[in-house]
Amino acid sequence: MLLIIGVCASLFLVHQRYEIEHGQQQIENIVDYDAVMRASSYEKRSTEDSLKALKEAGVTAMAIYDRTLLKSSDAGEVKVYNGVEAATLGLYNTQPTAGVTYVAPVQGKEAYFKEIKEDLIARLGEDKVQNLWSVQGPVIALRQPHDSLMDMNLSISRQQALEVSRLGFNVIVRPTNFKDINRELVNHVLDRIDGVPNVTGMIFVGKEVLGYPNYLDVVDQRLKEMRIPIAGIEAVDQLQYDPQVGFNQLAVADSYSVGRLYTIQKDSLKKLSPDEVSQWFFISDIERNIRYNLYPIYEEGVGNKTALETSISYMQEVKEKLEPRGFTFGRPSIYPPYSPNPIGVVLTMSGMIALFTWMVHLLLPMSRNKQLVMNFTLLLISVVIYIITQGTVISQLWALSTAIAAPVVAITLLMDCWVARSKRGIVGPWRATLEAAVYLIGAAVFAAMGGLMIAALLGNTRFFMEFALFRGVKLVFVAPVLLTIVAYLQRFPFWKGKTITSKDDAVKFVKDFLVVDVKLYMILIFGFLCAVAWVFVGRSGHTAGVPVPSFEIALRRFLENTLYARPREKEFLIGHPALMLAAFAFLRRWPMVLHFLFTVAGVIGIGSLVETFCHLRTPVLMSIARGFDGLWLGIIFGIVGILVFRVLAYITRWNQSGEVSHD
Repeated sequence: MLLIIGVCASLFLVHQRYEIEHGQQQIENIVDYDAVMRASSYEKRSTEDSLKALKEAGVTAMAIYDRTLLKSSDAGEVKVYNGVEAATLGLYNTQPTAGVTYVAPVQGKEAYFKEIKEDLIARLGEDKVQNLWSVQGPVIALRQPHDSLMDMNLSISRQQALEVSRLGFNVIVRPTNFKDINRELVNHVLDRIDGVPNVTGMIFVGKEVLGYPNYLDVVDQRLKEMRIPIAGIEAVDQLQYDPQVGFNQLAVADSYSVGRLYTIQKDSLKKLSPDEVSQWFFISDIERNIRYNLYPIYEEGVGNKTALETSISYMQEVKEKLEPRGFTFGRPSIYPPYSPNPIGVVLTMSGMIALFTWMVHLLLPMSRNKQLVMNFTLLLISVVIYIITQGTVISQLWALSTAIAAPVVAITLLMDCWVARSKRGIVGPWRATLEAAVYLIGAAVFAAMGGLMIAALLGNTRFFMEFALFRGVKLVFVAPVLLTIVAYLQRFPFWKGKTITSKDDAVKFVKDFLVVDVKLYMILIFGFLCAVAWVFVGRSGHTAGVPVPSFEIALRRFLENTLYARPREKEFLIGHPALMLAAFAFLRRWPMVLHFLFTVAGVIGIGSLVETFCHLRTPVLMSIARGFDGLWLGIIFGIVGILVFRVLAYITRWNQSGEVSHD
């Protein structure tokens, strides 16, 4: 009963979560403004033509960074002279000096010169910025090393922000922090963008956020007043964010209602084709709550296209892939602060506890009274911890428990069904195939209920944005396999024709197993299983070093572009077909060793189905679709697998009959 209540509560919470996720469908596509201007200049392409092509490709925003003297000089906003080069300025009352850098305004761009002067004073101090005069107007003299001055970050240019806005793009601001930050310097940066139209995000550059360590409250307050969200850059391993000190504090102040940005580093971009780049952005947007795309620009063109044309082509592909999914482009959708209903959470947790108790009972049978005591004791403790700790740790614990228990209970119930009907005769091959599919569907539906409870319990903005994570991914893949082996040995006479149903049986099994004679073929089989386990566990999570072969990458791309959600290979190629083969092997009375191996392999697919829901950054509808696609594909491959094994069985029997007749 508690399990049913938990599942019903989870369906209510999952529906709420779906409504939140369904409303976050707008993506900001960004390019670096300076990079676009530079690429257009190199290719002798008009700025108007480049900007028009970018808009048509779905680009909605330009990123502006701290100005440097080098960038401003290249853009024609100021003139910079090194030492005696400044003789052409016609300085009054002084002569150019070697080792001094001179900065002069450009006619019509005096506002840029004024900003740069303010920035130099802010960065260097007023005593290090000397004001001179020349026949061409005011000049700044700086005695710092020329090369370091040219690349030194100054600050955000209001003039550049206004220029981007006038061109019809949103503005993404990317400031760096100051070394000796103070309130005035924070306000200096934020005043530059205050009142600029269409500023849709601030994404910090460097290892620190603006205002760290003592003025994050100023940044947070000012940005809230200007309604400018912050965004974090997704880490290279696609998990959480690139480390920026102070970012988490700002996120907490915003109740984790922040943006998530995806980009590809230049070194990686060089190795990727435009098609692959577009696919990476597409998958990031639909699977990982990415709502800011920072598009890099190729340094060299591909094929007969220029670098900018090549870049625009992959941006256009991303747009064409996302639009059919219902995505639009512009001011990004930012997930609102959201936490599931506490009563719904407690009811869902009660279902998870009931599932855990059921698993324990299936492995270590208990009386009904003991089950009730265990249920309500764990529930009481969990509710108290949930109230005291705001729920994150205890929620993660029960989510992990459910991710293990759901597949184990599902497979164990199948085994109990098989045991119950073991006295019946052999079933015909076609009926056995049909029943095998029914068994698989039943196990998958049961496991999906566990997955939905996980999706409901952890369905909040903190997990959506990956400030909190589901913990224990590798354990989720290993523990169900080991527990399934235990359940199998308890139910089927696999070891020396006996089941293991008591403590004494377990002790005897361990002793017998430790002294078993080891043959060479057993070592080879064990080595093969270890290799399979290495791939199986190593490919889970985000820190795996197990390579993905090219044919599998091609298969993934095909499925990503064909189906709503790409199912996992371990489900439709391994686990689900194996579980159908396990049912078929039992119904047709195949050798028990095959039944055992297929059953153990079958839990891989069911466990993977549950684990799909543990990726909280993935919209729950996509997780459901992924499980469904994996199921129907798994049935198809399961039928194919059954046919293949039947053919092999016929061939084997034919060979054996031929040998007998020959004798």
